[in-house]
Amino acid sequence: MNTIKVYDGPSLIDGQRIIVLVTGLKKKSSNTKTGDMLQTWIMRYDIAPHNALKTGDDSSVCGKCPLRPLHHTRSKLYPEPCYVTVFQAPLSTWKANKDLPVAEPEKVLEIIDGRKVRRGSYGDPMAVPVSVWQMLDNGEKPTGYSHQWKKGADLSAYVMASVHTSEERAQAKSKGYRTFRIIADVSEIETGEILCPASKEAGVRTTCAKCGLCNGSKAVVSQQDFIDGNFPASWKMGADFSVDWTRDKRKDIAIVAH
Repeated sequence: MNTIKVYDGPSLIDGQRIIVLVTGLKKKSSNTKTGDMLQTWIMRYDIAPHNALKTGDDSSVCGKCPLRPLHHTRSKLYPEPCYVTVFQAPLSTWKANKDLPVAEPEKVLEIIDGRKVRRGSYGDPMAVPVSVWQMLDNGEKPTGYSHQWKKGADLSAYVMASVHTSEERAQAKSKGYRTFRIIADVSEIETGEILCPASKEAGVRTTCAKCGLCNGSKAVVSQQDFIDGNFPASWKMGADFSVDWTRDKRKDIAIVAH
């Protein structure tokens, strides 16, 4: 068994029927940036993901994300639309598994067996009840991002707020979120931000699976992590490219648009 279904019900964005599939239980992910993480696919039940993208029905799982291809406007910050090729992994996963029964909640942690979880490999975690992410929370440094942080439920403990400007970053932080901000150049990094350590600009110093910094407000990086070799102690790039060891001053993340 490589895939389980953990949700089948209404989208919290528009009420349409959506599903959440967890893949990679037996076959490890080949994503070199994320590393070995379980993938979660949030998709419409009744419409194939590549068709939903064309018709705009992907709004059920992506909300008002500015990177949705149907509404994407090329700019310095948004040179390309969403990178997910929905006619590949999402489509094949949807076809093969959309009619699976929902896994029994009490067995899910046993099934995922301590593996790290990527919340929203496709789709916004905010489309799904918080209880689903709580069920998948095994304490193993998962990652997650949401563009729906302005109006959705409070998922600050589980996801980063995806932001694109300094103003949005400040707004998200006022709501208790840590942020993941797209920037056009390394010089735009602000105090309190570090470059994504897995990005090219930061030297591909680690993978998402080893890093864990994008685990919302739960993310805690300790000095021991550096001693153990999970993070290079010599991080220093751009403005304030350092890690603060206190829980109250955890850094936000920035990544350069490509």
